[in-house]
Amino acid sequence: MGSENLLLRIEGIRSEDDRLEVKKVLEDINGVSWVCVDGTAGTAVVIFDPELTPQDELINAVMEAGYTVKRFFNS
Repeated sequence: MGSENLLLRIEGIRSEDDRLEVKKVLEDINGVSWVCVDGTAGTAVVIFDPELTPQDELINAVMEAGYTVKRFFNS
């Protein structure tokens, strides 16, 4: 089982509730092992198993929750 890091730039995180919502949405996805959301910076770092979870699924989950993903970076 491998893992990848994904950094998402997210618009629409305006409060602690928003930050927690984005964190929960990402944590609930199968294959995600760790999430850190910085509401001030508008970023989320996700560690996930790409064999279980395509990165598009992570991006789409955030967008379906009502936020805009502006950019993403794999590392």
